[in-house]
Amino acid sequence: MDGLYLSALSCRHRLHQYAKNVEILHSKNVIEGIKLAKLTSEFPGGAKYKWNPEVSWPVERLWNAQPQQRTNIINAIKNNQLRLDAAYLHANTSIATDEELFHNFRFSRYLQQQTVMKSDVFMQVDIPGITWGLVPVMAQEGIKYVVSWINGGDRVGNAHRFGINGYPFWWVGPDGKSKVLFFQPGGYTNRHSVAKGGQTGRPWFGQRDPSKVPDIIKTGHANVDFTAELINLEQERYPYDFLARSWTLWDNTPLDADVPYAVKDWNAKHAYPRIVITGASEMMQHIEKKYGDQLPVVKGDYTEYWTDGLGTAANLTAMNRNSKEILTQAEKLWTMLNNQRSIPRDELDEAWRYIALGSEHTWSFENPSEPFFQDAIFGVKSGYFNTAKERAREAYDAALAPITDKSNGGLGPQEGPAAGGVAVINTNSWAHGGLVTLNKAESILGDRVIDEQGVEVPAQRLSTGELVFWVNEVPSLGSRHYRVTKGKADIKQGCSVENYTMQNGKLKIAVDAASGNIVQLIDLETGYNYADEKVNGGLNAFRWLPGNVDAPVADSVTQIRVIEKGPLVVELQVMSKGRGVRSVSRSIRLVWDQPWIDLSNKVDKLPLLEKDGVHFGFGFNIAGGRTRVDIPWGVVEVEKDQWPQANRNWFTLQRWLDISNDQVGVTWCSLDAPLFEYGKMSANNARGWGNGGHWIEKVEPSSTIYSWVMNNHWHTNFPLTQDGKTAFRYRIRPHGAFNASTANRFGMEQSQPLVHVAANIDPKITPFVQIDNSKVVVSILKATGDGKAFIIRLRSLSPKEENVQLSFLKQPGAVQVCDVEEKPSRPVTGPVKMLPWGMTTIRVEL
Repeated sequence: MDGLYLSALSCRHRLHQYAKNVEILHSKNVIEGIKLAKLTSEFPGGAKYKWNPEVSWPVERLWNAQPQQRTNIINAIKNNQLRLDAAYLHANTSIATDEELFHNFRFSRYLQQQTVMKSDVFMQVDIPGITWGLVPVMAQEGIKYVVSWINGGDRVGNAHRFGINGYPFWWVGPDGKSKVLFFQPGGYTNRHSVAKGGQTGRPWFGQRDPSKVPDIIKTGHANVDFTAELINLEQERYPYDFLARSWTLWDNTPLDADVPYAVKDWNAKHAYPRIVITGASEMMQHIEKKYGDQLPVVKGDYTEYWTDGLGTAANLTAMNRNSKEILTQAEKLWTMLNNQRSIPRDELDEAWRYIALGSEHTWSFENPSEPFFQDAIFGVKSGYFNTAKERAREAYDAALAPITDKSNGGLGPQEGPAAGGVAVINTNSWAHGGLVTLNKAESILGDRVIDEQGVEVPAQRLSTGELVFWVNEVPSLGSRHYRVTKGKADIKQGCSVENYTMQNGKLKIAVDAASGNIVQLIDLETGYNYADEKVNGGLNAFRWLPGNVDAPVADSVTQIRVIEKGPLVVELQVMSKGRGVRSVSRSIRLVWDQPWIDLSNKVDKLPLLEKDGVHFGFGFNIAGGRTRVDIPWGVVEVEKDQWPQANRNWFTLQRWLDISNDQVGVTWCSLDAPLFEYGKMSANNARGWGNGGHWIEKVEPSSTIYSWVMNNHWHTNFPLTQDGKTAFRYRIRPHGAFNASTANRFGMEQSQPLVHVAANIDPKITPFVQIDNSKVVVSILKATGDGKAFIIRLRSLSPKEENVQLSFLKQPGAVQVCDVEEKPSRPVTGPVKMLPWGMTTIRVEL
């Protein structure tokens, strides 16, 4: 073994807990790190200091807050004194949407352009696990390497096991082509730096007064003797010539200014090992150059462990999930309705930034029971979610403005200028229908709705006062126009509901009077019942589970009532009481002639300090079913597509999962809660600090899942309680054999439904682009920052190579494939070839 790579890190994975104070601290660390690098620039070889802020967030904050530092930052990057890695922050990557992942690299790509220095490492600190779907995104962004410095042992499951630490490999994406060099050195701390940090770094952890925090830590000593570790590796016949260690005193502390002097002294006195202070890129380049052609190739998902924290504030998690989808639709709408307007690229990107701040993996103080700290920190984190929601909605509404009508205010009619007109817009790249819901003000004229030809469409006034109507088919990336008129709706056929049984012409639903669970989900054409009553007594079964005790408790039904009687919509509501909650309501809705059911569960949670969790069980009657899960830019089959180190106690989904055999299956969508358990309630692990409890190494096939909606299992970084009402919506579509494209379309139609806006005049939106392959979808359609072009990102839902032809209503100036980032690489001269499960980025210049 020749040497040791020492990376000077600040391990800022909890940085967003502390908001402004932490921003001040880490901005100062960037400044002081550059100063120290300059001061030691004449040191021999490996002792030259380099500051690695891990993520670009502190540099971006400093860049914006102190413009006078920009030249200093650029020069430091060019001089290899500031090593900037690619990610904006340490996020739970598996809860991201397809497009959200790209925004994690936006600022580092900007600085890459400013400095002409590659930022080619995705460094993930603390979080055990990374979504497989990140691989093609990194390849698209020109990122070649992943360094995973995970937590040493707190709720990390199997992430350190099965020979992963210290052994690099090539990680190939779901498309079979994109790849990155992956390296997990081990835990993000080492015993020498933490020992020093306990005395010099820990005292400043949690300090709310930034004036009390020193600029740097300097004691005149840093123990960089790692000889014992090297000897152990040699005895184990470790095959590589390096050891990688980070140097961090503690979380959110000033940098250790003793390190370069200690390394200089060590290298002067010892021939072995030679210590090199380095950035992650240099370390990974060494691995690639010397060992790249010898390394194994790995496919599959490194399913994350720390996503369970999302259930500690379920209302905010649901808010961010929906904000992402609204913002994606806003991007598409700004392109579809451009009308020569200047597109607010900066505002859209800032909304995505707040989405990312919500996805950053910590939410609270290290000790969340201290109100002085916890209330302030959680208030800041909550603000990220609320700001993201507001900005997404503002962008969405502003995009629709061109097709709305001028109001005359109080001088106009009561119904406003639209005169009952409603424009319905499809932001998806295939034609589909949907249920449109108008509020009372939008439907004041009557209960009858007609289309552009004056033909009446099915409509119904709901018990809430809202008016719903069914739209059969809206063209892809296009629109239709409807009008609310006087009179009552006239529907000849419709749904029925009687004695806890509902029918809609396609499905029959039966609810058990005692449990409120769904005991029959029957396809009326085949007579097949998709519900397995033997599991929890039926589908959508509430279970409260005390922490660390396998003693689930069902709810007690207090009332079942009919909410909507049809004919377009029927709805049953089950009211109940349960442990850990004030109340639970479960609503089951059917829409006439539609092959899916709509569930809406509302939990009014009690703020218990005792560890507990809330689950909804779905046991399906599908023998030998395989479970496939929608992730960003991929589809994962449970167990088959998972690393040995991956989490199997709980999982996350992007929009849908599908359980099916060769004959029958169901596509299950969860709009608000991303976490689910497979086969049983296996996430009940709340044992405090450490890695206690049973961590599953292999799951057996099952057709039962549990939506894990709420918990307070964490002891740090997340709220200890949550209080009040949160809604959890699901859609279930029974079907025959599995079809990934159909499942994905169903999922996207639920998450990004038809858009409607009051409009007197039919906008007659024509599609910006059309594609001719049903197995390929447009994931995003957006304007570039320079306003000169649009980006189309395509996603394939096929296990085979596919060709797709793009056609435009107006001939564009140029259509080019972007091999790296969103920069044009080569012209599109015919059909675009899509890799299996692949992604392609297209730039269209008008």
